[in-house]
Amino acid sequence: MKRVICRAAALLLAAALFLPSCGKTKKRYSVTYTEFFDTVTNFTAYCVSESQFDRAEKAVRDKLGELHRLFDIYNEYDGTVNLATVNRLAGDGVPVPEAIGDLLSVYGLFWYDTGGLLDPALGPVLRIWHDCREKGVLPDTDALEAADEHASFNRVFMSDGVVRFEYPDMSLDVGAVAKGYASGAAAGAARNAGVSDFVLDLGGNVLVSGKKPDGDWVVGVTDPTGEGFITKLAVTDASVVTSGDYQRYFEVDGVRYHHIIDPFTLMPATRYRAVTVICRDPAYADALSTSLFLMDEAGGAALCRKYGAEALWIRADGTISKTEGFSSYER
Repeated sequence: MKRVICRAAALLLAAALFLPSCGKTKKRYSVTYTEFFDTVTNFTAYCVSESQFDRAEKAVRDKLGELHRLFDIYNEYDGTVNLATVNRLAGDGVPVPEAIGDLLSVYGLFWYDTGGLLDPALGPVLRIWHDCREKGVLPDTDALEAADEHASFNRVFMSDGVVRFEYPDMSLDVGAVAKGYASGAAAGAARNAGVSDFVLDLGGNVLVSGKKPDGDWVVGVTDPTGEGFITKLAVTDASVVTSGDYQRYFEVDGVRYHHIIDPFTLMPATRYRAVTVICRDPAYADALSTSLFLMDEAGGAALCRKYGAEALWIRADGTISKTEGFSSYER
């Protein structure tokens, strides 16, 4: 763990954060983590003292560590029932911690609202794509179709804190929402520790709380072509999340294959280069960014209205569209 006092943090992937010099009554403190959710996380806060920041930083670190272990689908931990445990045993039913039940409840909302486009039960398909991305080869179509045979969230049952799969070969992958949920929980831990003016960037999921001494935080929306920023957003008490084809991908014969898989085609979605969402609820912001990436714009705009969110789409041809209220955040 590296701590940097009164220094702007480097943000990765989908967002960039711009911070001014230290305030007169509060100082800026920052810490960077690399051990959570296979990404880089930065927590930056304005505090009256380093000891105040230390308390909040510990609360954030502890909460992120807890949820990292709970939502891990690859590794199990002694004394912990996590998603890897669920994937191994849920054919028989597994009692799960509250956080896992809450996360799956968020998925239930969006699985229904998207007509099955956001589906955590796509785990077997996503694992094949993950392995092929690591090797730089395309998956076998028959293997994808076989993995998809039972991959549907309507075959996952939750009752009285127990998760059960209809078929034992099913598995969950919660990557579309886990970071957003975790950032919200970590932000709550920071506030409970007495710090309210901060930004938490969890691998490009940017959660903003309160203000800087001189005004709003400003978050940059990355141009997928690598040419700087499409726009900059002034936000407070909200999350900014981007899903894009430029974040995790590999190329075969000059064709890019990214990580956002359409459950109906079993292939990477092709409508957009990126979708950015602004929403007060960080878990919903994360769920919306992936959902909108998979949906047509009309359906995505309707979903934004339902959840009080705003969105920007960068289409595959580079053209841009926005919800009506998105421009009010632009600076």
